[in-house]
Amino acid sequence: MKKALSILSAFITATLITFMLSGFVYAFHEGGVGYCEGCHIQHNPEIAQINDTDLNANARMYMLRGPDPSSTCLLCHAGQGKLYNVLSGDGSIYTPGGDFYWLKKTFTFIVNNMPYKSDGDSHGHNVVASDYGLREDQAMTSASGGVYSAAAMGCTSCHNAHGTTTGNSGNTRAISISGSYGETAPDGTIAGNFRLLGGAGYSGGNQAGVAFIYPAPVAVANSKNWTETDSNHTAYGSGMSEWCGNCHSDLLSSGNKHPADNSSKLGSAVISNYNSYVRTGDVSGIKATAYLSLVPFESGTTDKTLLDPSSTSGPDMGGNANVMCLTCHRAHAAAFQHLGRWDFQTTFLADSHPQEGDGGVTGNEITHSYYGRNIVAEFGGYQRQLCNKCHQRD
Repeated sequence: MKKALSILSAFITATLITFMLSGFVYAFHEGGVGYCEGCHIQHNPEIAQINDTDLNANARMYMLRGPDPSSTCLLCHAGQGKLYNVLSGDGSIYTPGGDFYWLKKTFTFIVNNMPYKSDGDSHGHNVVASDYGLREDQAMTSASGGVYSAAAMGCTSCHNAHGTTTGNSGNTRAISISGSYGETAPDGTIAGNFRLLGGAGYSGGNQAGVAFIYPAPVAVANSKNWTETDSNHTAYGSGMSEWCGNCHSDLLSSGNKHPADNSSKLGSAVISNYNSYVRTGDVSGIKATAYLSLVPFESGTTDKTLLDPSSTSGPDMGGNANVMCLTCHRAHAAAFQHLGRWDFQTTFLADSHPQEGDGGVTGNEITHSYYGRNIVAEFGGYQRQLCNKCHQRD
């Protein structure tokens, strides 16, 4: 009877999670964090996915439902058809952050009689989720431009599952709503961080000795549709690159690096370029319809009420818009090397890999690689690198 009740309890809990997540996306994470038993097994350890290997010592310690933190997150956030998922089985998730599916895909191809490879390890942040076949980066032992260990990389490296806004310490006021969608918190309460990202002082999940310096970025997304398009996208306000710099500190420094932070203002010439650029050979665009989700920008504001995720407008002339890390890269993973929003390794985007004939290509991956866009139909066969959206050197 006790065993039957334990199984029934697990079923009811899983059903409640599914039910809650099927409505508003922030139902479970409302207020920044879900109920404890959504992620932890408190009094029924026999039904938890825990075993006695060293790999799962962390899961045993925290009584997680999965064998590691990321596997626990993916119990709800993996699969097709749900807007809040981040791992599909075919590359079909079009969220701004990207689909962790691409970490599993390595493509091989021949160019000018030379063999090339686009390795899955180079496609994203290699989160460790043993239940889902996701492993640590095999090429790098730590974060580029930083010291964060590849072996410790997981969902909670960036996202604070408990939702505090001041790192690991408690809050002076209750978190009443998600911080991702721009709502105003009721009097006496506060909104959580955007996407539950760790704030200043956060420990970085599994990485001992790491303390975030920079706060979570200011941004607003659509609460009911995470499919990224030119008219439905995250509206970035400020602080994105600084927050990335918590782990990739050297990439914020000056030198032979593309500037990307709150001080890297676009300038009038770049703003004019962005707003007029439509495609290679066409600079007839106007500001009202200039936004391109493949090349997003940060508006430079800390006021969430000024951020509109449905806006198709380019940056304001004379404003505070700046380039950021996510202007060119995705936060989770992409079909292309270096987490690229587009293929950085080819002259013409029509020649992007994956493409027909490449080793490793399956299903609709070519279509999914550019989020359902037909690059040739939309931009032409001779569209050059999207750096030209700002620089117009094509």
